[in-house]
Amino acid sequence: MNWIFLSVIISGVISVFITIFLINFQRKRHIGTSIRLDGPKSHSAKAGTPTMGGIVFLIGGSVSYIAVSLIKYYRHGEFNLKGIFALSIFILCGIIGLIDDFIGFRKHRNLGLRGWVKIGLLIIICIYFILFSKFILQFPTTISIPFTNHVFDIGYWYYLIVVFIILSATNAVNLTDGLDGLAAGTSAIVLSVFTLIAFLEWSVLNIKADIDIAVLCGGAIAACIGFLWWNTSPAEIFMGDTGAFSLGGLIAAVSILLKQEILLIIIGGIFVIEALSVIIQVVWYKSFKRRVFKMAPIHHHFELRGWPEIKVITRFWLVCLLFAATGFFIYYIKFLN
Repeated sequence: MNWIFLSVIISGVISVFITIFLINFQRKRHIGTSIRLDGPKSHSAKAGTPTMGGIVFLIGGSVSYIAVSLIKYYRHGEFNLKGIFALSIFILCGIIGLIDDFIGFRKHRNLGLRGWVKIGLLIIICIYFILFSKFILQFPTTISIPFTNHVFDIGYWYYLIVVFIILSATNAVNLTDGLDGLAAGTSAIVLSVFTLIAFLEWSVLNIKADIDIAVLCGGAIAACIGFLWWNTSPAEIFMGDTGAFSLGGLIAAVSILLKQEILLIIIGGIFVIEALSVIIQVVWYKSFKRRVFKMAPIHHHFELRGWPEIKVITRFWLVCLLFAATGFFIYYIKFLN
């Protein structure tokens, strides 16, 4: 547990100071975000707010993980590839978001990389994930069924699930990133559950490699909290796609590496709702030329219904907490048996 706390402290301190630096750096150079034209009119005041705050997650999470890993190796000689692999997914997904943010800034528009380009780059990461997990980690192609002790080996079909999880998680967190502090807060809650799961897997089930997953998640959580100090409404900086893709990639990676693929649907239920709201809106409009929601993702629907932004954020955090707690309870049932 001390390793997790050390990671939290290192990342928390780093994230606070790097966020201050990013805000001042971008303000001096008049670097800021562009607001989507079809968004709520109240968001027009946010134009020009510093962005690419996700760099904070990448630096804070990476430095804290590397520092703790080096200390742990020096003191105990412990070393494993699972945590490093999760870190690589975290960084690679963040790089895609960083490129997207940079192009958007250079072209002075809300959109950076085209959708098919981002999907293509994410698929490359999926292929890397599959090859590394199969040939280096010798990772099993099994699925655990919640509420039961049943484990099914589905063979090569498992890799389609891996691709689906990575693509879905990164894009779902990106869709959730539409209000001040919403994505950072919900991601911190979801990652907190995976930290607890990884810790229990290490301490109770004696899966040694999972302590590194807990350390990485702890660093990411601390980075989110440090970033939230400046990102809460009214935000002084946005995470951008850099943050959304890195957090989404990390959530996807740890859920797979901890063999909680199905439970991710419940633990990350708020992201599922956000993504489904967009899918429903698009399908329904194309089919019937009518909208189900005033605007998608669904957090904008409640904004347009007159809810203050801070109310939407707080209630979505609470819903996320409920989903996450339910998911953890379902996981914990196996220890009660």
